[in-house]
Amino acid sequence: MRQKGLVMTRYIFPAVGGLFMAYLYNVMDGIFVGQGVGAAALGAVNIGVPFITFVVAIAAMFPMGGATVVAIRMGRGDERGANQAFMVSISLTLLASVMLMIIGMVFTGPIVDFSGGAKLSREMRRMAVDYLFYYSAFSVPMLMSTCLSVFVRNDGSPALSFLGMCVGAVSNTFLDWLFIFPLGKGVVGAAVASGLGQISAVLVLLSHFIRKKGDLRLQLVSVKPGVIGKICKRGVPEAVSQLNTPVTALCYNLVLAHLMGDIGVSTFSVLSFLYSLANAIFSGVAQGLQPLWGNYYGRQDIKGLTAIFQYGIAVNAVLSLLVHLLLIAFDEPVIRIFNQNADLLQVASQALPVFSLSFIPMALNLIYTAFLYSTKRTVQSDAIAFSRGIVIKSAAILLVPFLLGSAYIWVAPLLAEGITLMLALILKKTSRIAAFSRRPSV
Repeated sequence: MRQKGLVMTRYIFPAVGGLFMAYLYNVMDGIFVGQGVGAAALGAVNIGVPFITFVVAIAAMFPMGGATVVAIRMGRGDERGANQAFMVSISLTLLASVMLMIIGMVFTGPIVDFSGGAKLSREMRRMAVDYLFYYSAFSVPMLMSTCLSVFVRNDGSPALSFLGMCVGAVSNTFLDWLFIFPLGKGVVGAAVASGLGQISAVLVLLSHFIRKKGDLRLQLVSVKPGVIGKICKRGVPEAVSQLNTPVTALCYNLVLAHLMGDIGVSTFSVLSFLYSLANAIFSGVAQGLQPLWGNYYGRQDIKGLTAIFQYGIAVNAVLSLLVHLLLIAFDEPVIRIFNQNADLLQVASQALPVFSLSFIPMALNLIYTAFLYSTKRTVQSDAIAFSRGIVIKSAAILLVPFLLGSAYIWVAPLLAEGITLMLALILKKTSRIAAFSRRPSV
């Protein structure tokens, strides 16, 4: 059991670190523009979050779906089939990133207005347009770094996966400082810094395949529609789960822009940055366990699957409670990292204890979603992901302040995650792991 625990830890830490570093790009942009440009710039960066995280969520379908297929095929010794799934996932991610780059750069203004920018001051809207345009220009390295990180980790090099994301995050931090403070480039500098940081991460991650360190290879393969369908099917729950971030950001931006104006959006900007980092930690645990679940499923080891699921629940429960308590204890110092504005500090410090309480059921929901799709219970996983990511969360944010009053707006995420957790418990209890067929279907 001790050896199994060490194996799980070996996968979890790099996955958590890699996702944390991936989300840190946007957070560091927020910190530097908040301190170097002002509270309006902080809100402007947040206006771009719905589209940016939407792009990341949609593209996550391919590496996470592909990783599940690769893990199951590797578990039963089908190396050729695993490599085919890997290359198809890479190709789909590249195609999606090009398409989303074009959309983000051509329709920047309408996207910003749809995200709540139309109700904000002219200055904040202008900065939001500038930030989103230049951030979208780097969609290809942004999405490919995340994709490569997943496969490098699953191909036996979790440490390199983590290193690649660290190199990108450190590069982004230095360039944020350089472009915003000495060079005075504002939000445009922050967006360009993020893009250049992603490029450095891609270069590090590519070294794994160039040096042929694992079993996966960058090579031409035949593309079969069936493989694309399996990748998308396995990846939909992860994509829908990650849609939780853009849906939350979009709904809050729209409601707060209407109720509170610029200060409301700037306040949620701080909360959303903290939310994204917490989400990275909890999602990282789930993603780190995903290749192990897929491998045990391929080997038909029910006992191993159950043990790892229980481990994941325990880890995320402890981590989410710890994060919540730390944010309560250090609320004002944490908020001051982003901006010193007195009004922002007052509103955000009142909202943070209630808002962060939702992290606990959220962390458990992420484990349930990943476990179910890794064991081919895609319908149940989709139901949980769709519920928390789109339906219940958006309904709660839009309806709670109008039914109970604006003071309760920060309770909405806790309500949505709690309802979803009850649904997850029911679906897991009433479903069974699909019977292992003699002829493989993945």
